[in-house]
Amino acid sequence: MTAKLIYDVGMNNGDDTAYYLHRGFNVLAIEADPTLCSKASLRFKNEIKEGRLTILNIGIAPVQGELDFWICDGLSVWNSFHKHIASRDGLPHHSIKIKCQTFRWVLENYGIPHYLKIDIEGNEYLCIEGLTPSADPPKYVSCELDDMDKCLHALDALGFSKYKLISQFNFLPWEIPPSKEQRRYEIETQIATSRNPFARVLRKGLRVIGKERWITQMRDRLRRNSGWTFPWGSTGPFGEDLPGQWHSSQEVRHIYESFQNLFRQGVKSSFWDVKKDYSFWVDLHACRED
Repeated sequence: MTAKLIYDVGMNNGDDTAYYLHRGFNVLAIEADPTLCSKASLRFKNEIKEGRLTILNIGIAPVQGELDFWICDGLSVWNSFHKHIASRDGLPHHSIKIKCQTFRWVLENYGIPHYLKIDIEGNEYLCIEGLTPSADPPKYVSCELDDMDKCLHALDALGFSKYKLISQFNFLPWEIPPSKEQRRYEIETQIATSRNPFARVLRKGLRVIGKERWITQMRDRLRRNSGWTFPWGSTGPFGEDLPGQWHSSQEVRHIYESFQNLFRQGVKSSFWDVKKDYSFWVDLHACRED
């Protein structure tokens, strides 16, 4: 494992890569969309020249070859090998041919990272199954979660033992009982949005200038870490910088299933929009103890 190396699998516009570089890491960024790769090459031309960043314009697939990749014309974060993801909300989309490699090939050619971030819209598990216990897996892994049981089973087998679920709406941890960060967020949201006369008096007493500005400032606080403000859509912090507590695989499975049941029941939450099936959106973070 290379302590100074991070893999950004699913670079998109490079906001996560920018954070990792800011933290002093070297980065291998993988992105299927050639347009996004070209833009990132300009954005990070100095870091590439310095040898701190390598960008691979490839897709991750079960086998090496050339495959159809779907571009969401209205929202690049929904680019995917799966057409139903790229076409969400009826957005225009089209397919392109891209070169693909297995994740095992990437590891063999570029080494094992300290942290592996995976966000490739439906194909995250291909990266997890490319890891092997004998090859000293990364210290930390995060992936946009699709199949909880499948991911946890594979990560447990690789020696990971601590887990967190982090909402991608607000970078808050999913926990039972709610974390202190969640409770504070929900109280502030209620005060900021309530039409209750008491809430209005409280807002005035706190000298809040406009509830929208307060909400924005509150959300910006959640997005700040280590001298960095995470843009919307980025993965956010990782490892020991994450809020909340680490859990066992059994505990995190229980938490996930509990939140999933609430979502299916149509319970309103600061973690999702019940009107959109795909808004049940969370990242699984895993830690492997030395």
